[in-house]
Amino acid sequence: MEALPALTRAALDEVAASSSLAALDEVRVRWLGKKGTLTEQLKSLGSLTAAERPAAGARINEAKGQVQAAIDARRA
Repeated sequence: MEALPALTRAALDEVAASSSLAALDEVRVRWLGKKGTLTEQLKSLGSLTAAERPAAGARINEAKGQVQAAIDARRA
């Protein structure tokens, strides 16, 4: 969880560096796909206490939203 800001920054950097729609789609799958890096972070919530899970889940979902918004903006 402590690496989430760094992961988000890396994902946003890859979105910005994508030069084609195919490259952009590869970035989307790598970060947001079923086995994507940010999606895998959600699976780690089970190791947290019940009190920590809601806040951690919200941070992960916020990061995923930022990356998705950047992908949508880049695609447009």
